[in-house]
Amino acid sequence: MTDKKSIWNRASDFLALTRKIFINGVTAIVLVVITFSILGGFASSFSGEEKIDTTDKVLWFKPIGVVVDSGVNSSDISLDQIISGGGQVEQHELQDLLDVLNTAATDDNLSAVYLNVSELGMYWSSAFKLADAVRNVKDSGKRVIAYASPVSGGYTNSSYLISSQANEVFINKYGAVQAFGFSRKREYMIDFYENVKLNFNVFTAGDFKSGPEPYTRNSMSDADKLAWNEFADPMWKKMTTIMETARGLPEGTIQSYGDNAIQMMAENAEYAEVAKNIGLVDHIVTVEELKSWMFEEYPNDEDDKYSYPDSISIYDYLSTLDKKETKSSNNIAIINVEGAIMTGEVSYGVAGSDTIVKNIQDATEDKSVKALVLRVNSPGGGVYASELITNALNEFKDTGRPIVSSMGDIAASGGVWVTTSSDEIWAENDTLTGSIGVYGIVPTLDGLYDWAGITVDGISSTKAAEWDPRLEMPTDVKAMIQASIDNTYFKFVSKVANNRGMSYEDVLPIAGGRIWAGNKALELGLVDAIGGLDEALSSAAEMADITDYQVKTYKQEMDPFELFLSELLENIDFKISSDPRIEFLNSVLPKHIKLINPNEKSVLAYCFECDLE
Repeated sequence: MTDKKSIWNRASDFLALTRKIFINGVTAIVLVVITFSILGGFASSFSGEEKIDTTDKVLWFKPIGVVVDSGVNSSDISLDQIISGGGQVEQHELQDLLDVLNTAATDDNLSAVYLNVSELGMYWSSAFKLADAVRNVKDSGKRVIAYASPVSGGYTNSSYLISSQANEVFINKYGAVQAFGFSRKREYMIDFYENVKLNFNVFTAGDFKSGPEPYTRNSMSDADKLAWNEFADPMWKKMTTIMETARGLPEGTIQSYGDNAIQMMAENAEYAEVAKNIGLVDHIVTVEELKSWMFEEYPNDEDDKYSYPDSISIYDYLSTLDKKETKSSNNIAIINVEGAIMTGEVSYGVAGSDTIVKNIQDATEDKSVKALVLRVNSPGGGVYASELITNALNEFKDTGRPIVSSMGDIAASGGVWVTTSSDEIWAENDTLTGSIGVYGIVPTLDGLYDWAGITVDGISSTKAAEWDPRLEMPTDVKAMIQASIDNTYFKFVSKVANNRGMSYEDVLPIAGGRIWAGNKALELGLVDAIGGLDEALSSAAEMADITDYQVKTYKQEMDPFELFLSELLENIDFKISSDPRIEFLNSVLPKHIKLINPNEKSVLAYCFECDLE
C-alpha cells in the first residue's frame, strides 16, 4: 500500500511541476513580448520613422505562402493549427504584389529584381497577372533574375509561368521544371463505402454537378471530363504560349516536354539538365554558386562574397510607395467573399456569413457609402450561408444604391449565388465561374449496423418521425429530399435568370453545374464585362453618379485583446514538428468535412471540381 501511495505521490509531484513550468514559461513569454513592445514603442517615439533607402538595392521578391484578394486576421488558434505546425498561412494580397512590381519597373534606384515564387501558392488568374507584371519590369529595362528552390520541387505551372518572363532563369541543381499542365484527380470511394458498410444517399440537380461523384462512382464521368477539358485546354494553351514566347521557344515545346518528360528524366536523372537542354532555364546552380554569381554582378557593401546583394524586401519596398488617397465624402464599400462560404465567422479559407453579413449591414447603415462592390473569390459552399449574404445585399440594394460584383480567380456555385443581387457583374478572362447546381449528401448507418448485428427499433408519434439515420432511407424520404434539392436548384437558376435578364429556359442549358472561364461566361451572358477590381469600382462610381470617391474595405473587427493576441502569436512563431502526411490531411480535410458534416444536413452549392493542381 505504501509503494502504491509513493507512486501516486510521485506522479502528482511530477504533474504539479510540469504545470508550474508550463504556466511560468507562458507567463515569461507574454511578459517578454509586452516588455519589448513597450520598449519598442518608447524607442520609436524618440527615433522617428526610419527612412528606407532603395538606392542600388536588389528588390528581393520572394513571397512565401498564398496569394489572396484580402488577407484575414484572426486570433483563433486551434488544435488543427498546432498539429500542422502552429503558425498561420502567410497571406499576400495580390494588389500589394502587383503594386511592388509595377513600381519597380520605373524605379531607377533599384539595380535589379530577384524573383523567387517557387513557394507561393495561387490560382491561375493571379499567376497570369503576376506574369504580366514581371514581363513589364523586364520590358522597362530592369533586369529580372528568377530562381526556384528545390524545397518546393522547383518550378510548377504557376511559378514557371511567372519566372519564364525574367531575363535569366536559374534553377537549383536538385530542382526540376514541373510545368506539366493542369491535372485533376479525385478519389472515387463508392467501393470503399460499400466495403465498410457505410451508405451515402446523394441528391443532385444539374447534369454536370460532379461534386458528389466520389460517393456514387468509381471513375470520372464523361460529363465531368467534357466540362473539365473545355475549361482547362484553352487555359493550358494560353499558359504555354506565354511561356514559349518569353523564352523564344518554338510553339509546342512545353507540350512536348510534358508529354516526354518522364522518359527524358529516366534517361538523364539530372532533371535540371533536362530543362536546360530544352531551353526552359538558363543556369543550373547550387545556393553557393548563386550567391557567388550575384556577388560578381551586384557586390554588397560589406564586400562579403558569401552573402547575397544588398536588397530590399517586398513589404519594406511597399512601405516606400507613395499611395495617393483621394479625400472625398463619398465612399465605395468593398465586401470580400473569400473562401468556402459557411455560416460563422470569417477565417483563412472560410467566407463566414456572420462576418460578411455584418460588414454589409455596416455599409448599409453608413450614409457616406454610395455604392458597394462585392469581391468574390470563392468556390461556393452552403446554400443557407449564401442566401444569408444575398439577403443582406438585398437590404443594401433596397436603399437605392448600386451593387457591382467583381469575380476574382474563382467565383463558382455559391460564389455565383451571392452575385445575383448585383446590378452588374465583372469577371477576369481566366476566372473560373459557373457550376450553377446544388446537391445534398446524407449518410446512413444501416449497412454498418447490419454487419455488426445491431438492430434499431422503436415507435414514433407520426409517420414523418419514423425514419432514423441508423436505418435504410425509405423511398418516400428520398423523394422528399430530392424534391428539396430540385426546388433549391430551381431557385438558383431563377435567381441567375432574373439577374441576367434571361428566361429560366435560356439559363438551364448553361447551368447544370458546368464550369466556365470568364471570357466564355461573357459570351453566354453570365457576366457583363471583363475586367478587374479597379474596373468594377469605376463602374460602381458611374452608377452612383459620383466623380470622386475613396474606397472603404470592410474586414472582420477585432477587439484590442484579439489584436494583442494575434500579434503575440505572430511574434512567438512557435512550431511543433509533425508528420507531413498529417499536415497534408489537415490542410485538405477540415473544409470538406465541415461541408458534408452529417449533423448539418445542409444543401451545398460548392464546386469541388474547382480545386486544381
